[in-house]
Amino acid sequence: MQAFISLLSLPDSRFVSEDVLALLDVPVLAARFNINEEGLRYLRLWVNESGIRWGIDDDNVRELALPATGQHTWQFGLTRMLLGYAMESAQGEWQSVLPYDESSGLIAELVGHLASLLMQLNLWRRGLAQARPLEEWLPVCRDMLNDFFLPDAETEAAMTLIEQQWQAIITEGLEAEYGDAVPLSLLRDELAQRLDQERISQRFLAGPVNICTLMPMRSIPFKVVCLLGMNDGVYPRQLAPLGFDLMSQKPMRGDRSRRDDDRYLFLEALISAQQTLYISYIGRSIQDNSERFPSVLVQELMDYIGQSHYLPGDEELTSDESEARVKAHIARLHTRMPFDAQNYLPGEQQSYAREWLPAASQSGEAHSDFVQSLPYELPETLTLEKLQRFWAHPVRAFFQMRLQVNFRAEESEIPDTEPFILEGLTRYQLNQQLLNTLVEEEDAGLLFRRFRAAGDLPYGAFGEILWDTQRQEMQSLADRIIACRQQGKSMEVDLLCNGVQITGWLPQVQEDGLLRWRPSLISVAQGMQLWLEHLVYCACGGKGESRLFLRKEGEWRFPPLEAEQALTYLAQLIDGYREGMSSPLLVLPESGGAWIKACYDAANDAMLDDADTLQKARTKFLQAYEGNMVIRGEGDDIWYQRLWRQLEPKTIESIISQSQRYLLPLFRFNQS
Repeated sequence: MQAFISLLSLPDSRFVSEDVLALLDVPVLAARFNINEEGLRYLRLWVNESGIRWGIDDDNVRELALPATGQHTWQFGLTRMLLGYAMESAQGEWQSVLPYDESSGLIAELVGHLASLLMQLNLWRRGLAQARPLEEWLPVCRDMLNDFFLPDAETEAAMTLIEQQWQAIITEGLEAEYGDAVPLSLLRDELAQRLDQERISQRFLAGPVNICTLMPMRSIPFKVVCLLGMNDGVYPRQLAPLGFDLMSQKPMRGDRSRRDDDRYLFLEALISAQQTLYISYIGRSIQDNSERFPSVLVQELMDYIGQSHYLPGDEELTSDESEARVKAHIARLHTRMPFDAQNYLPGEQQSYAREWLPAASQSGEAHSDFVQSLPYELPETLTLEKLQRFWAHPVRAFFQMRLQVNFRAEESEIPDTEPFILEGLTRYQLNQQLLNTLVEEEDAGLLFRRFRAAGDLPYGAFGEILWDTQRQEMQSLADRIIACRQQGKSMEVDLLCNGVQITGWLPQVQEDGLLRWRPSLISVAQGMQLWLEHLVYCACGGKGESRLFLRKEGEWRFPPLEAEQALTYLAQLIDGYREGMSSPLLVLPESGGAWIKACYDAANDAMLDDADTLQKARTKFLQAYEGNMVIRGEGDDIWYQRLWRQLEPKTIESIISQSQRYLLPLFRFNQS
C-alpha cells in the first residue's frame, strides 16, 4: 500500500536513488520487472558506483528550477551501464560519458530491467502531473497496478482494497456532480487516509487476541484485559499543548482535558474485564537498574483495593498491615532473568524451562572462549604474496585465510546529492591514478576528462579547482619520486628461512634498492609492508635501501641489512604468520605503533617504562584506537569488533605485547 502511495507522488518526486531502490524492496513490484533479491544487491552497487544520485533526467532537474548538469541522474547512470556492456572504460569516454565496466556480460540483463522500471516511472510522472476531471482519474488506479505490480496470493487482497477505495473516492465525487479538474494530490491524500483507517479497523477485533492502544469506543467486554507498560509518566499520556493553542493557557471549566480522558479510558478498561484484569509496568531501569514506579492510576487502584478489602484471617490486623498484605497478594515482582533460581521454587509461578535449569542451579558448564587456538603446520613452501597479505592485516587474514570467513560491512545509504567535495575512497583512487600518471610523466589532462566523464568530480569550476588542488599536492610527491627513480626490474624470490621455502617476485627493484610510493599519509601498516619487502630483498642479497614516499613529506626508509640479519627478522615474521594462523595475532599497527612511538627512545635504543611515559603512551594508544571526529579509529574495524565488543585491560596488554614484538624493528631501523 505504501509503495502505491509513493507511486502516486511521482510528480513531486526528486527520484532520489534510495527512494527508487526502496520501491524494488517490495517483492510484487520487483517481480513485475524480473528483479530478484540478488539482482537488487547488484543494482544497489551499480547505482552507487555509476554516480546516480537524484533526478530521472535533465528535464526532471529543470522542472525543479535547478540547473541541469547532464550528470548524476538516472539517465546518466543508465547510459554509463549500457555503454559498459558495449565497450570498456579503457577505450575512453563516449560523448563525455565514461562506460561503467561492471555491467557487462550476462548479468547486464539487469540493466534492461532497471531501464524498464525507469521508463514506466518517467511515463507516469508526466501523466500524473496534470489535473483531470474525475471520470478520467477512474481507470488510473487499475492501469498503475497492472504496470507496476505482479500480485500473488498474499497481496491480491491489498490490491483489491486499493482499487475499491480509489473507485469509492471517484464515485463519491461523481455523485456530487463535481465537474472541475482535480489534482492528483487531493486524491492521493484521501486514499492514504482511507487506507490508514482501513488498517486500523483491521487490527481491532481481528482474532481471539487483539492488541490495540487505549482509545474511545474500545471498551468492549472481554474475558481477559491486559494493560501493558503502565509506568509513571507514560500513562496518563502527557501531551504538550500546541504553540498556537491559546485556550490551554487559560483553561476553564468544561474544557477538554487529555489527562482526564486517559483516566476515563482506564476506568472503562477495568469495567471491560469480565474475568481477569492484568496490569504490568517496568519496575527497573534498563540503563542503571534504578527503581521505576507505576502510573498514578495503577497506584490509586492498588491503594483503593488495599484499603477496602482484606485477606481471610486478617480481621484482627491493623488497616496498614492488612493493606500491605493485600497489595503483596495482588502484585508480583517478576525476576529479571529467566535463569534466576527463584523461578524454580515450587509455587504457581514455577518455571519448567529445562534449558535454563543448569544456570539456575549453577551446575552448567561455562561457554568456551570464542577465540581458540587451532593446530597449524607451516607448509614447505610459502608464497611472498600470502606473507604480504597476512601482515597487511593479521586478524583479517586469520578469518579469511584460515577460517574462510568473510564479513560484509553494513550497506551504507547512497548519497542523495551530487558530489561537492571528494571523500574517502574516491579521493584516494583519484590521487593514486593521478600520482602514477605524473610519475610516468603522462598526460594528466586525459585522466581529468576521464574522472569528469565518470561523474566523480564536482560539476564545472568546482571540479576544476579541486583537480588543480590535488594535482599540485601530487606533483610535489611525484617530484620526490622522480628524483630517486631508476630503471627497475622484477627479482625472483626463492630462499629458505625458518624451515620454509619463500617463493615469489619482488617488482620494480632498482640498482639502489626498493622505491615505493602511495598518495596517503604515513602509517605503520604501510611501513610494515615495506619492512617485509626490505627483509626479503636483503635476504636475497640486495645491497640497497628501501624507501616509501608518502603525502606531506611522509617517508619510511630502511638501510641495507646483512643477509643473515635479514633472515633473522624474516624468521620472526614467519613465526608470527604461524601463530596468526592458529589464533588471531593481535598486532594493531596504528594503535600498537602509537604506543611504541611514545615509549621508544631512539637515541638509546630502549623502551622507556617510567610512569609518565606509560601514561602518555596509553593516551596515544587510545587516541589511535578510538579515533575522533576527523580520523577513523582502528577500533571501528569490523574484524576487531568480531573478536571483542569492548576493549578490556587484558586485551590491551596483549595488543601492546604483540605489537611491540613485531613492530619495534620498524622504528629501530627507520631512518626517515
